[in-house]
Amino acid sequence: MVLGAQKLQVWRIENFEKVPVPRNNYGYFFTGDSYIVMNETKDADGNVVYDLHMWIGSESSQDEYGACAILTTQLDDEYGGAPIQHRETQGYESALFMGYFRPAIKYEKGGVASGFKHVEINDYSAIKRLMWVRGRRQVRADIVPMEWSSLNKSDCFIFDMGHKIYTWSGPKSNRFEGLQATIVAKGINDDERGGKAKVIAFSGSTQRLEEFLGSQSGDIAEGEPEPVRASSQVKSSGKGIKLFRVSDDSGKLVVSLVSDKSPFQQSMLESGNVYIVSNAETAQIYVWKGKDASTGERKGAMKTADSFIEQEGLPKHARITVMAQNAETSLFKILFRNWTDADSQKGLGEVWSINKIAKVAKVDFDASTLHEKPDLAAKYQLPDDGSGDVQIWRIEGINKNAVSKDSYGQFYGGDCYIVLYSYKQKSRQDYIIYYWIGSKATKDEVTALPILTIKTDGEECNGAATQIRVTQGKEPPHMLMLFGGKPMIVNMGGTSRAGGQTSAADTRLFHVKSGFMGRCRAVEVDAEASNLNSNDAFLLITPDGNSVWCGKGASETEISAASEVTSTLGTSSPSRIEEGEEPSSFWSSLGGKADYASDPRHETEVKPARLFECCDASGNFTVEEVVGEWTQDDLNQDNVMLLDAWTCIYVWIGKDSSEQEKTKAPEAAEEYLNSDPTERDSTTPICKVQQGNEPISFKGFFQGWED
Repeated sequence: MVLGAQKLQVWRIENFEKVPVPRNNYGYFFTGDSYIVMNETKDADGNVVYDLHMWIGSESSQDEYGACAILTTQLDDEYGGAPIQHRETQGYESALFMGYFRPAIKYEKGGVASGFKHVEINDYSAIKRLMWVRGRRQVRADIVPMEWSSLNKSDCFIFDMGHKIYTWSGPKSNRFEGLQATIVAKGINDDERGGKAKVIAFSGSTQRLEEFLGSQSGDIAEGEPEPVRASSQVKSSGKGIKLFRVSDDSGKLVVSLVSDKSPFQQSMLESGNVYIVSNAETAQIYVWKGKDASTGERKGAMKTADSFIEQEGLPKHARITVMAQNAETSLFKILFRNWTDADSQKGLGEVWSINKIAKVAKVDFDASTLHEKPDLAAKYQLPDDGSGDVQIWRIEGINKNAVSKDSYGQFYGGDCYIVLYSYKQKSRQDYIIYYWIGSKATKDEVTALPILTIKTDGEECNGAATQIRVTQGKEPPHMLMLFGGKPMIVNMGGTSRAGGQTSAADTRLFHVKSGFMGRCRAVEVDAEASNLNSNDAFLLITPDGNSVWCGKGASETEISAASEVTSTLGTSSPSRIEEGEEPSSFWSSLGGKADYASDPRHETEVKPARLFECCDASGNFTVEEVVGEWTQDDLNQDNVMLLDAWTCIYVWIGKDSSEQEKTKAPEAAEEYLNSDPTERDSTTPICKVQQGNEPISFKGFFQGWED
């Protein structure tokens, strides 16, 4: 069992007391009992984080569950209310919980009431047990009776005979399930036998099975494909999400609906109360405890949430997560629009987490060292420093035409483009294709773009390119680094209209905004005062001269980039106008004064990455989250994987994945974005990555990547 740097403790509820479970029994749970599991780890800032779990066996009594809840609350009080509390039920555990007990959580019949105890076994020859192993990612192993009726052809089983541990794969099971059974068997050997047992794999041998089970009686059952559990679903429409307030201001505990439209506003949460978010679609309840809430409100939070399961019509296995104010989980925060942490920087500044990125820049962040710092490459989606070779084509009708090199970095919002970037990764030639969709591109061009991208990949890269779909305004940081340090310019209009090249207007307004490492975009907008924004700089081009309008939150980088745009466009250098000091001629050029955006822009928090596996082995296309701290070994070459890096989604295509998986996985990625309950931007880039041709920005999510 891999515990990593975490500090894990497990207690079993016995006679209304919590009794420590021997460490070598971690991961084994009696189905008739309830348990408390607490994990201590540190977040990215070095702060200690506690996760406190109640685990309820399928046959656990109401008394045991009640005692477990009381003891969990007491333990929470001992730690000053800091732990994040979770309610887990057998068979529906969260990915976080399952990750503690990799490679598998193991269930054993019985419990305290029937006299079963966790015991130390020194005589391995006395061990004779059969384990039924199921699940591709969230692996569960049930200890079942040692008899023929326990077997089926679709799953894998472990015959634990003490000094020898055998794995048997049913004839209808797949290779990956067999691998998981072997990993579980090796885990038993390492954790429980000190590596002294021998692990042996076999399949289809009736003779060997009879050695364990006696003469065969009847046929082995066919078995059913494992259903996709609610805990592994990646989509949620947000329609069943509600926010409730729990208050005892009136002298008794009252629950009232605050909103049934998500994402919610963070201002709806008042520190003097407790709040509950109920998500019927994912069978999940979150409880938020305000720091000034009464003792009764805070202590009754779990009990109130428990009653919500029946009230909201949720299944009995619904998960409950309880957290204190300022200790919110990422999955809770994304249910609120523009969540801002108490200590996060605010004010007039740049978008795309620029305040956090600026801190990195101050410690001499050097893009040329990305291969030595794959974690930074992954965090900021930078496969290299952008110094490789670039080719650009514009889509015209159903064809692509090469763009002149002196126009690289200039785009039209009414067109689509293919940007091919080639670079060396160690001794290997690698390729990235950005296929860019302008906000006003025609339907025909948008349809032709992916087809021409695939064709370009085959012709120029032998099908080995990482393909990244990019929409205007959502360009990844790396794409902005491909134009020799110049700003990326997006002109209005297009070059593929019936009348040919769009003519530039006499008066033009460009919105200039910086991104990672000071790379800027200059996007042409309607020359109207209402399009100004105090956070940024704007370039105004008129027949009478040019000027840079400097919003109060504009950076010198943006102001300098605006001047550089005039050089690229071949027009005169601009004068500088500070916000609040505009001459009347400035407003006249924009059609007169008007209200414009002047509120401070908050930085965007980068969310933790998540990994999912897409599989059609059961005949149905399923998506399942990979639990725990995943590694490169979790990338299954038989299937397609989805890596949600928040700022983009990778679709990793295994060498042996099926055609259906290759087709369905990108569709699942799109659905995943569109159905996100936080109203996440559906234009988030989606990157297709072929196994063996991964960019370093992908590899950086996997510690110790080996090519």
